[in-house]
Amino acid sequence: MFNNLKGLLLAITMLTAVPAMASTEDYGTLLSGSYQPTETFASLSVTGSGSVYNFTLTSFDLNSIFTTGAFIGAIAVNTDPALTPVVSNVVGGAPVTVSNGGGPTGQWEFRFDLTDKQARLTSGETVSFTATFANPVAFAGDEFALHVQGLTDAQGGSAWYVNSTSPVPEPESYAMMLAGLGLMGFVARRRKNA
Repeated sequence: MFNNLKGLLLAITMLTAVPAMASTEDYGTLLSGSYQPTETFASLSVTGSGSVYNFTLTSFDLNSIFTTGAFIGAIAVNTDPALTPVVSNVVGGAPVTVSNGGGPTGQWEFRFDLTDKQARLTSGETVSFTATFANPVAFAGDEFALHVQGLTDAQGGSAWYVNSTSPVPEPESYAMMLAGLGLMGFVARRRKNA
């Protein structure tokens, strides 16, 4: 009986010790193109684990940071190309579809496109959506780049940007990590006393 309990505790510990992705990144560092803005222009929040992730992209005042009519056209994702997701639960100021390839220098695996003929993510708008992958995927937080379009000729027409700072873990990540460490400590103490 004790061995079964120990195995169960170890399995729970392993599941709990793998934290869910929960980060918020601010974007404004030039990756590809010619125009470097003086401040961050958008925030991307990613939460989830396994094969289901929720994204929320909020644009700041693109009109004053770039130019009137600037918009965020895509989120490029650099991960396993076999993991192209299905998008659902889209809410907000832009449509969201998935396209293969693209991104800065065309080397990114896929992108979430945020434009069509009637809508795009413009100044001060937010879009949220769920991405469901066929298999589990792990994001470290630095796999994303934003494409800003509608820039002036002097700004280069369009450019790709990456997060301006390291991803900031959300409190849920710390809670999951602490719970996992606590269970690992419990199992280690049980082993020591056995």
